[in-house]
Amino acid sequence: MAKKSNNLVGVTGEYYVCAELGKRGILALLTPKNNPLFDIVAVSPDASRTVTIQVKTMSERNTQGWKLGMDICERKNNSQLFAVLVNLTGKEIDYYVYEYDILSERVEKAYANYLVKPKRDGGNRKDIAFRWFDLKLFTADDHSRKNNWAILGF
Repeated sequence: MAKKSNNLVGVTGEYYVCAELGKRGILALLTPKNNPLFDIVAVSPDASRTVTIQVKTMSERNTQGWKLGMDICERKNNSQLFAVLVNLTGKEIDYYVYEYDILSERVEKAYANYLVKPKRDGGNRKDIAFRWFDLKLFTADDHSRKNNWAILGF
């Protein structure tokens, strides 16, 4: 089997999110590539609610969780901005729906906890240019977001 590119995995997650929203009667439109903040614009049928969504996708060949850029830890203070973590590793596709700033805070805390734990050799961990967010770090609140599309407010 050919190796899947990260770009293809990411786009696949975006289409899955659009399909899930479409099943719920929400118009979901992909933005042009390289939009730095969000991937999808979602609109209610009567145009009374519009939100933007950043999608992060974990493929079956990924065993460490979602690999996120450092900028995920920057709060945006935008109540219309959401993030959906797509998990393609199992038989079913799972979606974890977050208000962007809540995910930002969770990832920041998880990374801070990672940094304070010494390496196996007892040495200090170095700051790296990305952030892992793994299912094994999930809290009850994180698990409550699984396939919880109501968080988007439609």
